[in-house]
Amino acid sequence: MILRREYYEKRIAIVFAVILLLTSTVLASCSSTNKEARDDKTYIQEMEDMNIFDSTADKAMPQTVIHKLITDHFASPLAEGKKVKKAIFIGYDGFRDDGLENVKDNEESAIMYIKNQGGLYHIFSGGIAGVNEQATSTVPSWMAMLTGGWGAYNGISDNSQMKNEDADTFLTSLAKAGYSGSFTTSWREHTELSYRPDIVQSITEGLPVEYTHQIDDTATYYQILKYVSKPAGVEKSEAEDPDAIFFTLEYADHAGHDTGFGNQNEDYIEGCKNDDAYGYDIVKAIESRSTYAEEDWLIIISTDHGGTNTSHGGQSVFERSTWLAINKEIDITDEYLNYQCK
Repeated sequence: MILRREYYEKRIAIVFAVILLLTSTVLASCSSTNKEARDDKTYIQEMEDMNIFDSTADKAMPQTVIHKLITDHFASPLAEGKKVKKAIFIGYDGFRDDGLENVKDNEESAIMYIKNQGGLYHIFSGGIAGVNEQATSTVPSWMAMLTGGWGAYNGISDNSQMKNEDADTFLTSLAKAGYSGSFTTSWREHTELSYRPDIVQSITEGLPVEYTHQIDDTATYYQILKYVSKPAGVEKSEAEDPDAIFFTLEYADHAGHDTGFGNQNEDYIEGCKNDDAYGYDIVKAIESRSTYAEEDWLIIISTDHGGTNTSHGGQSVFERSTWLAINKEIDITDEYLNYQCK
């Protein structure tokens, strides 16, 4: 009996050893597959070699500049024949620079369509390197763009915080000036926790900004189509036809977290294409508005961060380097290169 027990104990030990070896091999294989195939310098050069950017990587603007672009648009005088200012900021979450390779030759790419009207520019996430770095994560990055400042200004350094009350988003600032707005995402915490001070302020002060949470990207897409569509003869209320719109699509980011950020992953490629297909439909719906000819539209498409392997948050070029498509050309000056609200 003792010999038999020792025999089985040895067999069990061997089985566990084999399982451990196989597990280690699989994990090592996955790790190897997800490793970036090139260094930072090579990655940047590959982005330049696409020949689609209207700026160089060494002239990358901080992502906070989007706040300036939108607020300046509404502050500028109306052009002849125009009666109202409008703006839409379309966010593709986790759509890193090389994701542009997947849409650059597509005739129905929202990014390329808007780029051809204005430009496609290098911008960056994650704060000023070596000065006020912050996580290249969703809430800190979108918050930087909406408030025009980094975490030291808006109070956000990770995805689980609530913004400072006195760091108004451009939606809140514009609402105080009489413009209506909407904020739509499919990430509940992003809306209800991070932007709680602005939500409360919009309610208590009667500001015309609506904050909505949708169950997924498809629901977000249909909600935005309702906002921007305006057939002839249809009258829409202020809430139904906001002046300034911000929303995010999550296909690329979800694919990146599931299978890896970058074009080595088919799921990520499809995620980028799905985001841009929805974006294109929305842009064309804007141009089909019965009142489009008398409206001055600013259209911006951008992303919050990149990613590496199946995550983001660090300071690698794969996470920091991002892009901005806009339907109006930017004359890049020091004011844009160094912009930070307050």
